[in-house]
Amino acid sequence: MSDVTCKLSELGYTIHARQMPAVGNPNPPKDLSEDIAAMDAMVEEAIGTAGNDVIVMCHSWGGIVTGSGLKGLSKTEREKQGKKGGVVRTGYIAAFIVDEGVSLLDGLGGSRPSWSTVEGPYIHPHDPAIFYNDMPTAVQAQLFAQIKPHAFSTFVAKSSGTSWKHIPTSYLLCANDVAIPPQAQQGMIDGVQALGADVHVTRIEAGHSPFFSKVGETVAWVRRVSGEKM
Repeated sequence: MSDVTCKLSELGYTIHARQMPAVGNPNPPKDLSEDIAAMDAMVEEAIGTAGNDVIVMCHSWGGIVTGSGLKGLSKTEREKQGKKGGVVRTGYIAAFIVDEGVSLLDGLGGSRPSWSTVEGPYIHPHDPAIFYNDMPTAVQAQLFAQIKPHAFSTFVAKSSGTSWKHIPTSYLLCANDVAIPPQAQQGMIDGVQALGADVHVTRIEAGHSPFFSKVGETVAWVRRVSGEKM
């Protein structure tokens, strides 16, 4: 999300981001626990000693990690412990939002995506247009070349939490997504709303990666999610 994060930084936002253990790791994790721990540690760093309010943004597979983690890190939970700050909202960008005990593959109907290939412990997309269908072919190829191997184990690992039950959630539904079609995104949203989730949905005419193809609109969405009047 380099262009988006740069623009947000210019606007005064403090950004914390890192590569997750499941991505580009020569020793891929066996489940989601390493990724959850990495995310939680990053959130704790963002809260810091000052007790900052934090919004956690996730994309695609990252929604499984966000839903599973953040235990004890919401502002509401921390206030009950006499602590300042915490997670005030999560933002899902074309991301998996599922109940506890559900995996990414479960969210896709139980089978590996047709646009993917599994080689050893890793899963790879094999078509640049899957993630970047709303961008020029040359840009698709450039971005596709930067994708790193992803641990397939984290596609089959079950979600271990439901942070969306107690943390307000915003969802950027990508209407032209061919990796996670809009009807699948909406189906997941409907599912968690039926379980009590407070999800505010914004629809964008974009493919799976709006932070590349619709930078301005994505920045504006993040600003609104953060409470700015746009």
